[in-house]
Amino acid sequence: MTRDQVLQRLRSVRAEFDARVAAIPEDALEAAPAGFRHSPKEVVAHVNAYERLIVDRLRAARRGEQTALGRDREGWEAFNASVWARVAALDPMKVLADSQQVFSELVAEVSLLDDSELTTTAGVTEFIDPAWLDGHELWELIGTDGFEHYPMHFDLLEAAAPDAVAGDGEENAGASEGPAQ
Repeated sequence: MTRDQVLQRLRSVRAEFDARVAAIPEDALEAAPAGFRHSPKEVVAHVNAYERLIVDRLRAARRGEQTALGRDREGWEAFNASVWARVAALDPMKVLADSQQVFSELVAEVSLLDDSELTTTAGVTEFIDPAWLDGHELWELIGTDGFEHYPMHFDLLEAAAPDAVAGDGEENAGASEGPAQ
């Protein structure tokens, strides 16, 4: 996948995520919808944390630093548990503002990559922690923690805004906030 394709996917799927968040009334941001364990605010903060990881990795790699992060060694379950534990007390408006900021930073960092860095071990990718890459190309991991991650939370966001018009359903078919998120 090329840089422009990655950027297009990030922007388009994130726009779907953002539209669902925008449909949630402010007074519903801190309450978990029926059948879900987390509030919309917590889900947005969770997505922010994953996007921040990508940004931090790319920035460190650009400086020529290894990007060994605990999340890569401890696994996503431990990372999620730590995120859920710290986001409950956050102000929802701050979380939403942070969401726009970190996504802007993500787009800026991905924009600096060239196609070869996304598909081979070259340039920035030489410094990306192999534990994160785990045999995958960089674009795939940006997808896993970015544009493939957003739809995993569409069901919860839609449940928090029951009057909102949902997408066509194909992009979130079978996706759920569920116990592992």
